[in-house]
Amino acid sequence: MSLNDGSPNTAHCRWWAVAEIVLIFLLMFLFAGWPPPDVNEAHYLAKAKHYWQPDWCAGDHFLESADAHLVFYWTFGWLTLLFSLPTVAWIGRLATWVLLAWSWRRLSYATVPHRMASVLTACLFLLFTQRFHMAGEWVIGGVEAKGFAFVLVFLALERMLRGRWSVAWILLGLATSFHVLVGGWSLIAAGCAWISCGHQRPSLRSMLPAMLVGALLALPGLIPAIALSRSADPAIVSQANDIYVFHRLSHHLVFHRFQHSNMLWHGLLLVIWLAACLATPCTLCADRLGQRPLRGFVGGAVALAVVGIIIDQSIVIGITLVPSVRDQLMAISASLLKYYWYRLSDAMLPAGAAIALVAFIRSLEARRRAVGQWALAAAVVIAGANLGYTNYQQNSDLRPRADVQMLPSWEKDAARSRQTYQDWCRVCRWINDHTEPDAKFLTPYAQQTFKWYAQRSEVCSWKDVPQDSAGVVEWRRRQQEVHPRLVIRGGLVIHGEDRLLELADKYDVDYILVDRTVSRRALLLPRVYPPSFSKLDPSYEVYRVPR
Repeated sequence: MSLNDGSPNTAHCRWWAVAEIVLIFLLMFLFAGWPPPDVNEAHYLAKAKHYWQPDWCAGDHFLESADAHLVFYWTFGWLTLLFSLPTVAWIGRLATWVLLAWSWRRLSYATVPHRMASVLTACLFLLFTQRFHMAGEWVIGGVEAKGFAFVLVFLALERMLRGRWSVAWILLGLATSFHVLVGGWSLIAAGCAWISCGHQRPSLRSMLPAMLVGALLALPGLIPAIALSRSADPAIVSQANDIYVFHRLSHHLVFHRFQHSNMLWHGLLLVIWLAACLATPCTLCADRLGQRPLRGFVGGAVALAVVGIIIDQSIVIGITLVPSVRDQLMAISASLLKYYWYRLSDAMLPAGAAIALVAFIRSLEARRRAVGQWALAAAVVIAGANLGYTNYQQNSDLRPRADVQMLPSWEKDAARSRQTYQDWCRVCRWINDHTEPDAKFLTPYAQQTFKWYAQRSEVCSWKDVPQDSAGVVEWRRRQQEVHPRLVIRGGLVIHGEDRLLELADKYDVDYILVDRTVSRRALLLPRVYPPSFSKLDPSYEVYRVPR
């Protein structure tokens, strides 16, 4: 990519490019630089560590389930052999944010070739992904496979805008190998982008070799994904689909269960994008294709979301009209909706809207300078205010996001919430220091970071749902057995000693970790934490299962 911005001093322009990348990286750090683990990091990095070190947390059902992200484990997971999980999380975050900043700067500059414009588009992108998503998806956050996949998607889009379609197909193949859904949906959206270019698009014959290379590069991500359900009984697959879609991840997958406010904001963002595109010449930048590939790609992402909505609403209407076929329609719906139809729209509509809006402001500034400058100032203030408010919220509660999401919290008592988090870390450290490395635990429902802090296996965790069909069904069975509704409300002590011992015998459990914030009743079992001589009154207790 040429970094020349119309100036003869190319080296000077490259320094400007570096400065923009650094600034975009700092924006991402301010936006997502909370302590690890993030909401998915304990899930992803624990799986990566177990992949490279199978004796770590041996016997944990989730960790020993099928592996769906082999490329991520091979390219990044080996770091868990050298560093602690928090250190690996920070290494992964910094690497992801640097690569995202670099790829975003290339994409933004290809459409709005003005100095510092990429910094504003990045700030708007953060605003739109945070406030205008529909299905709760994100791009900038903790380290996981889809962050690296979006780096490759942004680079592929930049190549399309430059007319380098062959390179774009190869990059999208690599994105699919990292994350099969991000890359796979992006390949379809890229097809929409190619169609949108009309007579200026390259021929299929000229792109075919690169498309074949991209398909080969996608296989390391595609084959493990296909293998997740290939050998399972069809009845198990159907049951797993229902659990996955309607019981565990409906907030990402089932349109009619989304918050109406999220639908409204995402629809408003679609209107903003369309208005900015209509008001801006498509050939604003120097390349002959202009912004057509980007607009076609974003349009393809939105079209995929519309298909998901049609599937969802068709099933809802069908069940309403013909209740007798409810089970069959639900099975069909689950088998289709599990593919995250809204993921690409939640990411790429904000990207397209951010770039289109800045392109519109620059064109407006060229026609009506005063109005354009006021619009530019408004965009800077709004995007900057969102970043500042997000950073303020982050600093007001320094607990890791994974713990904020699941640990007991009290909205009107921040000190108590903080104390509970500190008690959780303290008991996990004690477990790590004083129990056998191969010990297995029954753990409270309201947590998702036990393996991260304690580094011990557990029978089940609500967050840690496997990816293979048999694993999903077994996960659901364990959840219903260990954490039925009454236990979710009142803690493990609701089971009673006899039932807890039965569960411990069935799952080969060595210790029971009890949450005292939901029940103060002590178990009639040997308590090992806190020690009898301790004056602590912690939020958690550990009981040893007698053998």
